[in-house]
Amino acid sequence: MEAKGAVPFGGIGGILKYWYHFAIMFEALFILTTIDAGTRIARFMLQEAFGAVSPKFARTDWLPGALFATLLVTAGWALLIHTGSISTIWPMFGIANQLLAVLALALITTLLVNAGKARYAPVTLLPMLFVTATTMTAGTEMVAVQFPDLIRAGKEATGYLNIALTVFVMASVGSLLLLAVARWVTVLGWMTPRKETVA
Repeated sequence: MEAKGAVPFGGIGGILKYWYHFAIMFEALFILTTIDAGTRIARFMLQEAFGAVSPKFARTDWLPGALFATLLVTAGWALLIHTGSISTIWPMFGIANQLLAVLALALITTLLVNAGKARYAPVTLLPMLFVTATTMTAGTEMVAVQFPDLIRAGKEATGYLNIALTVFVMASVGSLLLLAVARWVTVLGWMTPRKETVA
């Protein structure tokens, strides 16, 4: 039984032990799994791109192609770390991550509209609008302020690369959102038949 007025968890030292466990768990579950997933996806995309030249590369079970694509992606990570660019590209991760959430919410909204359940669409539409507004604002600020500061500091290649990649990601998501909105308008306006779904 603890004495009256005693600090739980063994005082500050005990609390720090919990903090260290949290920090290790955060690194393992968030940062490492993100890098791992990013590397795998990049490898698959490279293999698919090379598959247009040589069909063997498109086969993910073909060991030489898998090794070559993995080597290229890993070399890319190594280059970013060696040049120190990882710290400047890292902020783009937040934008890309949140825009993936936008796409997921847009997809579910489209599914609801297509299924004739548009009355439930605000459940996903409202969060989608909020995340879109905040993320696009952050991306615009990065393109207009943060990355030009890199260019002025003498890191032209890094600054221009970051601007190009950020604009590309934002434009891609914007285009997909426009297509989703066009679908919602046509279905709700009875210009396109709704797809029947099995209950």
